[in-house]
Amino acid sequence: MSKTKAQVWRGLTSLLLSTSVALVAINPVIEQWRPIIDTSLGTSSTEITNDDKFLSDYASTDELISAHIALGESMSEEGSVLLKNENNALPLSNENLKVTLFGMGSVYPFLGGTMGSTVTESSQKDLVTSLEEKGYEVNPQMLDLYTTFGEVKTGESEMWGTITPIYGKRPANFSTPYEPSEPSVDSYAETVATYEDSFGDYNDAAIVVFSRPGSEGSDFYPGSNGIDVEKHETDTPLGLTVNEKEVLELAKSNFEKVIVLINSSSTMEIEELKQDDQVDAILDVGFPGAYGFLGVADILKGEVSPSGRLSDTYAVYSANSPAMQNFGKIELSDTSLISSPDSLMGQLSANSPIGSFGGDASLAADHYLIEAEGIYTGYKYYETRYYDSVLDQGNASSSVGASNGSTEWEYENEVTYDFGYGLSYTSFEQVIDNTEINLEEQTIAVDVTVTNTGDYPGKQVVQLYVQKPYTEYNKENNIEKSAIDLLGFEKTSELAPNESETITITADMKYMASWDSNAKDGKGGYILDGGDYYFTLGDGSHNAVNNILARQGQTDLGDENQVFVEKIGNDGTVDEEMFAFSENGTEIVNQLNDADINYYLSDYATYLSRQDWEGTYPRTYDDLSIGGDKVDEWITNLTNENYVFSENGEPNADGIESELNFSDMAGVDDINDSRWDELVNQIPAQNLITKIAKGGSTNDVIEEINSPLIYQNDGPNGFGGTINGRGLHQEDENGDYSLGTMANATVIARTYNKTLVREWGQLMGNDGLWSGNYLIWGAAPNIHRTPYNGRNHEYYSEDPMLSNYMAAETVKGALDYGVLIGPKHFAFNDQETQRSGIAPYMTEQKAREGDLRAFQGAFEDAGALAGMVSFSRIGATNANNSIGLLTNILRDEWGFKGLLTTDMVNNVGYFRPESIIMAGVTMMADFGSNETFEQVKESWPYMDDALISQDETFLKQARQNMKHQLYAFAHSAAQNALTVKVTPWWETAKTILTYSTFSLGIISFAMYLFVELKRKNQEG
Repeated sequence: MSKTKAQVWRGLTSLLLSTSVALVAINPVIEQWRPIIDTSLGTSSTEITNDDKFLSDYASTDELISAHIALGESMSEEGSVLLKNENNALPLSNENLKVTLFGMGSVYPFLGGTMGSTVTESSQKDLVTSLEEKGYEVNPQMLDLYTTFGEVKTGESEMWGTITPIYGKRPANFSTPYEPSEPSVDSYAETVATYEDSFGDYNDAAIVVFSRPGSEGSDFYPGSNGIDVEKHETDTPLGLTVNEKEVLELAKSNFEKVIVLINSSSTMEIEELKQDDQVDAILDVGFPGAYGFLGVADILKGEVSPSGRLSDTYAVYSANSPAMQNFGKIELSDTSLISSPDSLMGQLSANSPIGSFGGDASLAADHYLIEAEGIYTGYKYYETRYYDSVLDQGNASSSVGASNGSTEWEYENEVTYDFGYGLSYTSFEQVIDNTEINLEEQTIAVDVTVTNTGDYPGKQVVQLYVQKPYTEYNKENNIEKSAIDLLGFEKTSELAPNESETITITADMKYMASWDSNAKDGKGGYILDGGDYYFTLGDGSHNAVNNILARQGQTDLGDENQVFVEKIGNDGTVDEEMFAFSENGTEIVNQLNDADINYYLSDYATYLSRQDWEGTYPRTYDDLSIGGDKVDEWITNLTNENYVFSENGEPNADGIESELNFSDMAGVDDINDSRWDELVNQIPAQNLITKIAKGGSTNDVIEEINSPLIYQNDGPNGFGGTINGRGLHQEDENGDYSLGTMANATVIARTYNKTLVREWGQLMGNDGLWSGNYLIWGAAPNIHRTPYNGRNHEYYSEDPMLSNYMAAETVKGALDYGVLIGPKHFAFNDQETQRSGIAPYMTEQKAREGDLRAFQGAFEDAGALAGMVSFSRIGATNANNSIGLLTNILRDEWGFKGLLTTDMVNNVGYFRPESIIMAGVTMMADFGSNETFEQVKESWPYMDDALISQDETFLKQARQNMKHQLYAFAHSAAQNALTVKVTPWWETAKTILTYSTFSLGIISFAMYLFVELKRKNQEG
């Protein structure tokens, strides 16, 4: 018996002491993942005190939440777009509306993206809830039918160790190929046998919902690669499937009034709905966020008149667009030359890791796109080709690129609804009162009086477009010009019938300039061609181009009274000087020559030109081979070896002694103040590089200068966490309110309302102050190059200027409250497929007048102090390594003084600290915290102290980057914050458990000795 007791005490001793040792051993892991643990448990390991320079507008969380609900409702009231309204089907006029919903999306709509921007707030209002709150009665039998379908579990998925059931009949998430999930109408009767009997009691309208997902890390594809064509009877995931058509037929055959809601951030292919006389109305609601369906219900009922306008072209068949000829998974067939035998990383595979979250280290150099469409994306393609076809020039009417095998390209066969289009319940008259071109200030101002000439109150979007001269010089130098460009816009207040308002649209002329890589004797720069500039108002891009055609003699096509013409410069001249220097005095020259594939392989690609639509229409460039006389440079870029360490200068490796602290620099505007250098020179090299290379999900305290802890947040629809997620307001009854409630960026853009968007930025600023978050990645102005990009919901538009204004207003709004919004993904994140490492090749004109123009407003005009770099390359160069992009354009030309982060570091062979730091990135995004230099070396074994400490050039650049980062924080609500470490309950519990197990282990060991000695004495 004594022997058995001894064994028990010995085993218990072993267990308890092992547990105690294990609890001590995981301390480094806990330190690394402390912010994520805190976020998951709603605790905080720090307390941040502030001097309250930045104050919230709201006295309580109740007020803050009310603001979320009100703004979310308003955003969809103004951002939903009425595409069709035959016979005044809308608004629904009955007092006690009884409606029937159709389609799984009516009960399970997408409120946001399915990854990275999911709406999780429990108070969210879906379509059914919103209709009922607004006084509608909704057919309960159909709700029961769809709810029954929606509860069917068809499998499970696993992510981050969490098992999630799959409800396979709800609107489908992404898959390749896409697998639509709308049940067949035949299955309805098997679920609710008498469902049709309910139609008569709820027959004021049938509301049919068609949904498509949006997600980080996924794309749609056309054809058999993208969908089972035979099964679903469509050759694109963006078209209606056979089951969706059956649902529509069911509604049409039983209801006099049929309304379709489009619940998608990608423009679907709905020409058949436009042409269907039995479909009375179409309303595009996008992803409306937590409360946007309240606004949709208001529109349907006529509480407000719709005032949204499209931010993208609805094409008849978008796979025929020039951009879609080079999209998706295109890879090099031979990567044998892509290697770097002398690399400090060793020999790595050129192949890309599978999946968004990476894998083994590699060069990620095997996928590419030749963006041969040039500047002609979205309406700039469709309207320019239309314009040329009307004037019978440039072979615009050729069959090349025509849809459905047509022998001739015709606009009406290509476009269903044009960019900027949208209907209202009322009508408006627009009269140009005054125009002013101020060449000294480089501005254009147009006064327009808008009158409501209809019977409903409503708001009008006044859109200003420009046509620039397309000259012989342009043709000789391969400078392309769209026939129409959006230049500016404003939105009126709500006007009562017969009420008028005069608004002024002011635009910066720099956004009229064209990029000429041959300007200034080959240095490159922006030019303004001399000649007639046609400015026009337009209710959309097609109306605008027709107005210009009317002014040019095609009088039956548009209204020439909406046009004014200004001659800028003399015909045939080229002004290279007006925009030769940026606003801060930096000369603007070529920076992205090597983004063009023809830089490496002369004449490999032909870029689309309106000189010859037929002869230059893009082919699919799937035959690229590495070679040519610049092959060494090409391989250097593809292998990410953009900086090589060397022994140079007199490096400051140990840091200097100083009493200067971060808080001393609060609000110091002059980044050239010598105290900034004194501040960062205190940081020893190892700590400096650790804080950059392991930038993490937090910016950790830098003890040498007492900088505060700053949390980073991802947020396409607002802060992803809760009010109490950083440990604040733990006792507040609203503490667990999830702040990411807003509609997707496409809906925001469709409001065309700068004031409303500024309010959204301000609300995010208030959210940040309440939740203790001062940095968020959002306001993403990447261009919708195609509708097939699964991440389009995070981006505003196909148009750079609409994107420009939206991002700028959002950034300005948050900065009012000391919250930094970092626009992402800078730049050229044109698809999610192989996003980490894909090489998009393009002309500098496309880059400058596309994505870069879209980002320019947020950085140069709004003064953003944060930004996130794209996963992709620009040409062959990792965008994070591109000095031309990040230093010469962003920092030098645009005067950006803030912090820059990579996107998620998912491949240590692609994300190389030395090259990234030398390009100006201030932190690299992993998921850790409180990491050490040893952990830097675990990721990049060559990054030892001896290597980095010998290179003054490298360390000086690293400190320069850190200066920018600290400058940004010193101009945020964190500027006078002081971080004090506190012990959260879980750490206290762990400490108690550690000491308890150790103490009990010692007691158990004593009991083991006692029993064992007693047993031996008894045996003796």
